[in-house]
Amino acid sequence: MIFFILIWSLTCLAFFAIACSMSKHQKQIFNRPLDVKQTHLATIAGWSLLIISLMICLMVGKISNMVSYWVGALAFSALFVGLCLSYFPTRIQPITCVCIAITLLSGIIYFI
Repeated sequence: MIFFILIWSLTCLAFFAIACSMSKHQKQIFNRPLDVKQTHLATIAGWSLLIISLMICLMVGKISNMVSYWVGALAFSALFVGLCLSYFPTRIQPITCVCIAITLLSGIIYFI
């Protein structure tokens, strides 16, 4: 269960970062559009976190099982991020901080 929470929180962070790279969501989250450099940074961070979460999954078990596991976690995180962006757009920054804390805590528990 802690492994799922780790992968889920990482993919949530990735989707939040990718959402921050889109102009519509930038206005929702930050009340202003970000400059080009910050947008590129958010895009790179989001895709990097997705790749990291996939790599963690692939290192743990068989490739076929873990890719399916990762896709399942992606579905749950996309649902969570979509609901947060729809119903709590002004609270995305605290929600992201909680996701960071969950990622760090679950990573420490899982890898120790």
